[in-house]
Amino acid sequence: MKPNQTRDRNSFGVSTCLFIAASLCLLLTGCSFEPELYPVTGKVTLDGKAYNRLLVYMRPIDETPDKYSLGVGETDVSGKLSLRSTAGNGLKAGTYRVSFSCMVAKGGEVLDGNEKHDDDRTLVTEDIVPEPFCSDTESTATFEVKPVSTNEFIFDIPGK
Repeated sequence: MKPNQTRDRNSFGVSTCLFIAASLCLLLTGCSFEPELYPVTGKVTLDGKAYNRLLVYMRPIDETPDKYSLGVGETDVSGKLSLRSTAGNGLKAGTYRVSFSCMVAKGGEVLDGNEKHDDDRTLVTEDIVPEPFCSDTESTATFEVKPVSTNEFIFDIPGK
């Protein structure tokens, strides 16, 4: 064997190892990882009554919210809920604190979800969801999103 052949084999082995190590580093740090999103549906009522446009918010308990783990949804007239994150339909797996909001006209008149009320400057509204359920940090309602095809959140918010 010629001296150059031994050196070429050793350089080839070292070069190959360096290339593989660099490739692995790029794969682990350079590629964006998008977690799987799992659908969250269900039914939410307030003191046993369904409200159109009752808002439901889910925020992760043990981590900083991101586009995969900050969820929002609203109910229809029957209380049916469909929730989504900024990243798409559903949330990544994890445990979430759940808070709620349901705006009605002052005095209790339920606002029709089909009408635009934003421009009515005479309309005074109030949130009828009681503490602690209307607080994004103090709500005692929690929900675990599991890595399954359907996560069903059914909850009746206790009345005041």
